[in-house]
Amino acid sequence: MKVGGWKMMPLTSSKKSRMTDPIKVNSIIAYKDDKRVVLHRVEKTNEDGSTEVFIIKASPKILDTDH
Repeated sequence: MKVGGWKMMPLTSSKKSRMTDPIKVNSIIAYKDDKRVVLHRVEKTNEDGSTEVFIIKASPKILDTDH
């Protein structure tokens, strides 16, 4: 899938989320030219039934694990 020139590829979750969890996270890797970004879509369900959605961007520098 492409969005605004970015090629989007969803990450598969290793843990199955329960239907009762108030917080769901979906992660996507976006590629464009030589850039790579990881996006996390966080959906929080409140006690009153309303939902809040947050998008968190993680750059490759944050993801480096050279330790």
